[in-house]
Amino acid sequence: MNFPDDMELAVALYMADNALPRERAIEKLLRAELENTGHLPGGEGRPPEIVDGQSSADYVQYSSYLDADS
Repeated sequence: MNFPDDMELAVALYMADNALPRERAIEKLLRAELENTGHLPGGEGRPPEIVDGQSSADYVQYSSYLDADS
């Protein structure tokens, strides 16, 4: 993955300041920005779709999906 020069410099500086490999530095920078802009709720990634071994109705698009399993 190649970025414009100014972004490459920012990634390189972040890598040096935090002693991280390039991939991890990019991941942390992107995750922080997504959390700050509200695209990742509460500092977490995607909410779990399976809760206690059962599909969560909150994350299933079609309610008939859960009805078929019953």
